[in-house]
Amino acid sequence: MRIALLARQLLFSGTVTAPGQAGDHDFRAIHARFARYVIGIYAAAAAVAIAALLAALISDLQYQRRAARQSVELETQLRAQYLGRHLALLAEEVHRLGDRPEIDLLDQEFGPEERLLLDSHDNSTIFNRGVALLDGRGARIWAAPSDFLEDNPHPVPDPLLAAMATGDEVQILPSGTGSPQESVLYVASPVRRNHVLTGVLLGAIDLVAARAVDTGFGRRTGGDVLLVTRGGRLLFPPSAPAAERISAIVPLQAGNDTFLTEADVGIPLVVASAPVPNTAFLLLSVLQRQALDAPAWSRLTERLFIGIGLAALPLVGLSLLLRGSLRAFRVAEEEAISAERMQSLGEAASLIAHEVRNALNGLRLGLDVVLGGDGSDKSGRRADILTSLRGEMQRLSNFTTELLTFSRGVVPNMRSLELGGFIEKVVAVLGPQADDRGVRLTTAVEGAPLLVRADPTLIHVVISNLIGNAIHFAGHEAPPYVRVEAARADRTCVVRVIDNGPGVAPHVRRRLFEPFVTGRSNGVGIGLALARRIARAHGGELREVTRPGGTCFELILPAETA
Repeated sequence: MRIALLARQLLFSGTVTAPGQAGDHDFRAIHARFARYVIGIYAAAAAVAIAALLAALISDLQYQRRAARQSVELETQLRAQYLGRHLALLAEEVHRLGDRPEIDLLDQEFGPEERLLLDSHDNSTIFNRGVALLDGRGARIWAAPSDFLEDNPHPVPDPLLAAMATGDEVQILPSGTGSPQESVLYVASPVRRNHVLTGVLLGAIDLVAARAVDTGFGRRTGGDVLLVTRGGRLLFPPSAPAAERISAIVPLQAGNDTFLTEADVGIPLVVASAPVPNTAFLLLSVLQRQALDAPAWSRLTERLFIGIGLAALPLVGLSLLLRGSLRAFRVAEEEAISAERMQSLGEAASLIAHEVRNALNGLRLGLDVVLGGDGSDKSGRRADILTSLRGEMQRLSNFTTELLTFSRGVVPNMRSLELGGFIEKVVAVLGPQADDRGVRLTTAVEGAPLLVRADPTLIHVVISNLIGNAIHFAGHEAPPYVRVEAARADRTCVVRVIDNGPGVAPHVRRRLFEPFVTGRSNGVGIGLALARRIARAHGGELREVTRPGGTCFELILPAETA
């Protein structure tokens, strides 16, 4: 009845591990690894695609930056042409007035000249700063408004007067005051009579008031438009952030009126220059490099995020599909494990029934002989039978103890244990069993104490199980022997049980420590599974070490610290 209850408890406790369970876990790991590989391959392919996209976007960025700079350069040239055309119209107007017969400075009668200039240019928007007549030496004769040129009575430098004495070209020159609050240009036309320079007709234009310089581009991009002389003097605007440092770039480009360069005057800038036709001036377009490149960077960022998003969408879909597949696989796996567990439990029940039946048959036969005897026992056969019955009972007791320990779990009662002396006692108990089978059982224990924290009862089960298996298999093509070694290794103590048997069969090795797996014809397969569970419950390990000409099992236990 007790054995039946034990078998029932074992079958329905759910603590027995199915033989295929480890393989099922392997299948789960393989599926997870396959999913990782698939996602990894796709991620790698997506990374390559994104890298190619990034390379294309960088190439596009460089193209966009070059195109932006070329656009700035072209727009600067167009503005310079526009300003040059505007100044050319002013020069034509001054030259036309200078050729009028009313302009005759030799008669010293300036009434006709004043009336002409007042009629044509009083409060005029063409020369919004004023007009004036200068004598042949460049001194002011008359001006409108009357205070015009009071602070600069000789506006035309002597070298230009000398040039006007020999030619009819209109000269466009900056204001000679050098005031940083002004952006004034003078348009001066020689007045010649009989090929002699009699005076100069001069008109002045304020570039800011006349809006002669197109600054729409600068307002649109956060840049500036500057008008400078070839020597770097700033003419327009009257003041600008870092204008002096920006205009200082011009002398560095000596002999090169049209250029596109980058400079750093506290902030990175892009500077484009173009000459103003028929003048000695240069028009500069100055933009912050970051502002100029911002559209290209925005284009790159937008396309890159779109590319990453498009690459990520299939990855998300693939992950969802793999997760669904994994869930379906787990359901199928659980069903397979359940079916294999039932099969394994059936095999275990068959093994238990076989073991118990053999023991009961032996007990029944022995009892039949004892009970059917005539009372005489001259040969001592009855004593032998009783001894055999006692052995069968002990074997059943050991078997049921192992089953109970395996099914209920291992909870060691730790205490200090010296392995050397303990092994000698276990070997002494198993010595008669080895002698009965003709096996030489020896020990080789390290001289130093081998102290561990362990449960002596459980460790006895492990070591006796290993020695018993070794005694059973020893003697393959040689005199049988079993050697038990014990030594310290780093922070552990190692017990080795070595025999010269045929070794573990290949079909058994991969499932050696699973319950109900055995290489013995009359074995149940609980011993090694229980021994490993006991070793791990102590924080150690039990493993089989492949060696030629036999088998070696190592029991590794943590050494006791001082």
